[in-house]
Amino acid sequence: MKGILSRILPVLSAAFVSCTGPGIYTTPPQREVEKALEELDEVIDRKDEIESRKDLTIASIRKGLGKTGSDTARYRILDRLYSEYYQYDIDSAVFYAREKLALACKTGSRQLITDATFDLADRYALSGMFTEVLDIMAPIDTATLEKRTIASYYHIYDTVYGGLEASSDDPVLSLEYKQKKDRYRAGLLRTLGENDISRIYVETEIMRDEGLGTEILDRLEPLTASDTLTSHQKGILYYISAKACQICGDREKAIWYMALSARHDLETPVKEYKSLYELASLLYETGDIRRAYRYITRSVNDAIAANAATNIQSTYTILPVISGSYNREMLRNQRQLGYCLIGVCLLSIALATAIFFTIRGNVKRSQANAKLKEYVNLLKESNNIKESYIGRYIDMCSYYIGGLERYRSQLRKSARTGGFAEVSEKLRSSEFIDRELDNFYAQFDATFLDLFPDFVEQLNALLQPDKQIDCKSKDGILTTELRVVALIRLGVNDSVKIADFLRRSVSTIYNYRVKLRNSALSGREEFENQVMKIGRLI
Repeated sequence: MKGILSRILPVLSAAFVSCTGPGIYTTPPQREVEKALEELDEVIDRKDEIESRKDLTIASIRKGLGKTGSDTARYRILDRLYSEYYQYDIDSAVFYAREKLALACKTGSRQLITDATFDLADRYALSGMFTEVLDIMAPIDTATLEKRTIASYYHIYDTVYGGLEASSDDPVLSLEYKQKKDRYRAGLLRTLGENDISRIYVETEIMRDEGLGTEILDRLEPLTASDTLTSHQKGILYYISAKACQICGDREKAIWYMALSARHDLETPVKEYKSLYELASLLYETGDIRRAYRYITRSVNDAIAANAATNIQSTYTILPVISGSYNREMLRNQRQLGYCLIGVCLLSIALATAIFFTIRGNVKRSQANAKLKEYVNLLKESNNIKESYIGRYIDMCSYYIGGLERYRSQLRKSARTGGFAEVSEKLRSSEFIDRELDNFYAQFDATFLDLFPDFVEQLNALLQPDKQIDCKSKDGILTTELRVVALIRLGVNDSVKIADFLRRSVSTIYNYRVKLRNSALSGREEFENQVMKIGRLI
C-alpha cells in the first residue's frame, strides 16, 4: 500500500512539527524569478547525467534479486524497485507491482497482497485506467484493512473519481463523480489525525477548490523552509504553492514557485509531473516563447517515456499552441536574419568598395609620394650641384680676373722691354690658355668627384666587364671620356655644347658617346638614363 500519500506523509509530518514562525517567502523580485528559471534550465541541460545516476541506482537494487532466496527479502527488493519507478516509468512500476502481487499471493500474506494490490491500482489510476482500478479495488473490504492502509484506499478512489470528473463531458455524470470524490476525500481526512501533516495535502486541495489561495500560502510557506524534506517532496509543495498564487492572481510568484517545483521534480528525477508543462503555459502567456517551447517539449518527451496518460493528454492540449507560436517566432527571426544578412552583404559590398578605392587611393598617393620624393631628391641633388659649382664658379671667376690682370701686366712689361715683337710672340703662344684650361678642368674634375665620389665605379657597373674604363688619369684627373659622361650626368646632353666645353670636335664627342652606348650591359637606349641615376638618393 504505497500510494503517494503513504510515501511522503511520515517525512512531511516531521517537517511540519519542526517548522514554526512566519513564512520566509515574499513576492520575489524579477531577478529571483529569472534566477529560478536559469537554475531550471541548468537542470534540464543535465538531463543525461541525472537520469544516468538514477539508472545506476536502479541497476544496483536489481542486482539484489539474484542474491536472495527469501520471499520476504525478495518482496522488499521488488518494493524498492517499484518505488524507484513510481513516477519515473509507469510501465516498469506496473511490472514490479505485478511481481509483488504474484510473490504476495505465493506467500499467502494478506497484508502483502493488499499492499501490492494498492500499488498496482495506484499506477493504473495514473495511467487513466479507471475501469481496471475499480475492478481491482471492488473485492477489498475496508473492514479488513489496517488503519495505516485505509488512507491509501481512500486516496486511490479519490484519484479515480477526480480523474473521471475531469474527463467526463456529461454534466450529470461529472456531478456524480464529484460527489463520490468528495465522499472519499472526506473519508481520507477522517483517517488522518489532527496533527498529521498528511492532512496538509488533502486540505490544501479542498482549499484550492474553494479559491482560498492566500490561506494555502500561509500554511505552506513555513513548511517549504524545512531541510528534512526530499527534493521531490519540496517539488510537490512548491507546485501547490504555485497553484495558490494563480488563485491570488500573482502570476510572477506562480512562475517562481512553478520553476522551483519543476527543478526539484527533474532533480529527483521523476517523469510524471505537472509543474514543467504548466510553467510552459505561464511563460507562453508572458511572451517567453523560447522557454515555453523548450519546457513543453521536455514535458511531452517525459510523459511519453513514463507512459503517463493523463499528462500526455494535458501536454498535447497546449503543445500545438506553444509550438505554433514558436514556429512563427522562428520564421520571423529567420526573416529578420535574412534581412540582416542582406544588410550585411550590402554593407560588405560597400566596405569592399570603400577598401578598394582606399587601397587604390593609397597606391596613387604612394606613387605620388614616391614621385614627389624623387623630385625632392632631384631638387636636392640639383641644389647640391648648383651650390658646389656656383662656389667653384665664383672662385674661378675671381681667379681668372686676377689671371687676366697678371697676363695684362706681363704684356705691358714685355711691351716696355721687348717691344711689339715680344708682345706679338706672347699673343701667338697657347701656353697661357693651355695652362688655364688644365687648371679649369682640374677644378671641374675635383668638384664633380666631390659630388659623386663613386662615379667611376658606378659607371663601370653599367658597362660590360671588358669595356670598363680605367678609373682616372694621372693625379686623379678625369679622362676626356669620363668628362663626357660626367657632363651627361650633370644634364648636358647636347654634343655640340659638350664639344665646346671640352675643346673637342663634335664628331669626337659623338664617337665617345656611341662607344659607351655599345659597351652598356643593359642596351644602348637605357644607358644614358642609367647614367643620370648615378649617385641619386632614390
